[in-house]
Amino acid sequence: MIIGIDLGTTHSLAAIWREGRAELVPNALGEFLTPSVVSIDKDESILVGRAARERLQSHPSRTAAAFKRAMGTAKQFDLASRRFRAEELSSLVLRALKADAEALLGEAVHEAVITVPAYFSDAQRQATRSAGAMAGFTQISLLNEPTAAALAYGLNQRDSETQFLVFDLGGGTFDVSILEMFDGVMEVRATAGDNHLGGEDVDELLVSAFIAHTKLPQKLADDAELRAQIAARVEAAKRALETKEGVTVSVMVQQQEYAMPLTAEGLASAIAPLLDRLRAPIERALRDAKIRSSELEAVVLAGGSTRLRAVRQLVARMFGRFPETAINPDEVVAMGAAVQA
Repeated sequence: MIIGIDLGTTHSLAAIWREGRAELVPNALGEFLTPSVVSIDKDESILVGRAARERLQSHPSRTAAAFKRAMGTAKQFDLASRRFRAEELSSLVLRALKADAEALLGEAVHEAVITVPAYFSDAQRQATRSAGAMAGFTQISLLNEPTAAALAYGLNQRDSETQFLVFDLGGGTFDVSILEMFDGVMEVRATAGDNHLGGEDVDELLVSAFIAHTKLPQKLADDAELRAQIAARVEAAKRALETKEGVTVSVMVQQQEYAMPLTAEGLASAIAPLLDRLRAPIERALRDAKIRSSELEAVVLAGGSTRLRAVRQLVARMFGRFPETAINPDEVVAMGAAVQA
């Protein structure tokens, strides 16, 4: 059995192809999304996933997240007394997904299709392969994330020549790609992006907005544990605004409550600088592919951050149409990886 894996900045997940369709693999908690977070406990045991993410607040010096951004670089992450490269931390996430798939299938899994951003360099791709090998996979195929999203929507099965754009805004990276389907072959005609633009940056802007609104004392604002707690609260608020018109973000510090009301409009205003940064890669990709937006047959959304109302409104305005949203954007890349597998 070959499994498909979306190795993401914020979350990772696996899927398999079974009985004619892609099927997501649940982790030990019965969830499909496994946070891409690693932590070291006091007894030196390694925690991966939700248990590790919860320690971002309580044990920030023993926990690492968003390490995908450092793939293929010399950057090292200090966790307690140990040091890890990004590919070593990624291998621990991949190993957890491999174990989940083996538990579901009841057999060993040695092969994987792992997705990467289309603009990943050779060094970043090699680091991803190294992570897969360290996780115990003996055969590894890499698949561009926009191609995976297109496969999940079945765009490869259309008969005529067609061109479409994949708008992938995840936890840490933004990737826009224009793909062309011709004679059964799918080709990436142009790609552009920003590997330091995603949901993590949205959260950071909201944390800054919270600190400014509540006039949180600088000493508290600089406290890593409290900042991580605020980040968790604003992330929850951001998700709640997908269905609600307004929420309140609050934290208790030394028996004093600090609170900030947040609406969809307020969120859009707070992240306006990031929304502006989304435009340039889109325009660059269209320019490089030498096509107009009106010539695109479809605009596909991928990445959990595309659930933000402000992002969807931006896409609709730029392309003059509603994007494809039938498949959960958190899951679409993994589903496509399973199709390729």
